Amino acid sequence: MGFLSSMLGMGERYAPADSLSSPGGWLVRAISPKTKAGVAVNEFSALQLPVVYACVNRIANPIARFPLRMYQTLGDGGKRELTEKDHPFAAYLGLRPNEFMSSRTLRKTTQGHALLWGNGYLEIERNGRHQAVGLYPLLPDRTRPVRENGHHFFRTTIEGKNVELDGGDVIHIMDQSQDGYVGISQIAMARQAVGMGLAMEEFGAKFFANDMKSGGFLMHPGKLSGEAKRNIRGNNGEQKASPASPAASLESQSGLDNAHKVKVLEEGMKFIQTSIPPEDAQFLGSREFQIAEIARIYDVPLILLQSQDKQTSFGAGIEQLMIAFVRQTIDPWVNAWEEELNFKLFTEEERAKGYYVKFNMNALLRGDMKARAEYYKSLFGVGGLSPNKILQLEDMDGIGDAGDHHFVPANFVTLDRATDPSYQPTGAASADLPSDKTNRTGEEE
Repeated sequence: MGFLSSMLGMGERYAPADSLSSPGGWLVRAISPKTKAGVAVNEFSALQLPVVYACVNRIANPIARFPLRMYQTLGDGGKRELTEKDHPFAAYLGLRPNEFMSSRTLRKTTQGHALLWGNGYLEIERNGRHQAVGLYPLLPDRTRPVRENGHHFFRTTIEGKNVELDGGDVIHIMDQSQDGYVGISQIAMARQAVGMGLAMEEFGAKFFANDMKSGGFLMHPGKLSGEAKRNIRGNNGEQKASPASPAASLESQSGLDNAHKVKVLEEGMKFIQTSIPPEDAQFLGSREFQIAEIARIYDVPLILLQSQDKQTSFGAGIEQLMIAFVRQTIDPWVNAWEEELNFKLFTEEERAKGYYVKFNMNALLRGDMKARAEYYKSLFGVGGLSPNKILQLEDMDGIGDAGDHHFVPANFVTLDRATDPSYQPTGAASADLPSDKTNRTGEEE
């Protein structure tokens, strides 16, 4: 491994998220330019802002928990779930896509990369028949798509070595892009908003560390003595009281450990506050606004972020808001996953057989019990759903072969027959109906 690669932490194929003390990625943090708020922002530091962490969680969690399975399209328009006999990866895609990670961990990690860096990468492991048998995440800060001489591939660093991977062997999850090859980093686009949020976090922490006092200056009636100057400065950092003056320095009197203690200002000095107090600067309101600003970037409703804002969506209830969130925010990401997996995970022969993968989002798109009951009743009444299909949609056990039948009311006829006065039912259906010459008691008139 080269010296630069070692410094950048490029010795792992994939690794857990770097902590602030981790040697990996320290150079990225160190050279990140500061925002106008005076805070350096990058994909690592952005996660320290709670609202960014929450937005990533809100989007990545459902994508990580949706059942993910392989299917085959049948000739009659139906489908069947594939087993390990059909495809070597069918039993592992939604369970254990590699020997180190569960499917949930893999998907949440990659989706998190896509939400921070704008790009999530997965290397496809293939067997001798070129069938997919494993998926491994690639670190987004060490992987990039390349297009040279009409050839599309990916450059990454694995175990300290530069590696080129064929474009068909890398699942690339991204959202918006300028060139269609590299996704735009949400954090890079919103670095000023994120920087302001981090700056307010730091400001609030320092405000409480300074005994909840705003800045100002000390007014002295005369000329400061040398002893007073040393006490104000903190005795050059030693913060010790001199024998001539038992009073500690001003620095040693600040902080949470000294809160509510009596403070001493020597030689008639007075403290004059000059900065605006946080309540006058609408500090809490500004923090709430930054939460809403970050929520807009990720398209996450404020109610899902436990925000104090009383925002509602056009008067919609919580259930409708959740369904809208799934359709507007989650579904586009699911579509990005399905398109990449369906195109790259299977060979041409497998695609010709109708093999595909699909996320099951039904659980999050269901309405309340009453709405679901009305929906099932309506489709059951026109023969659209069988009892077993309804039970399957509710994750309940079927009732055997009898539950596979579709039912329709016996007195239903087509519209053209209902408007034809000469139409008379025939066969078994007419046996139960009174004729023109028979009254409802069955006797001839």
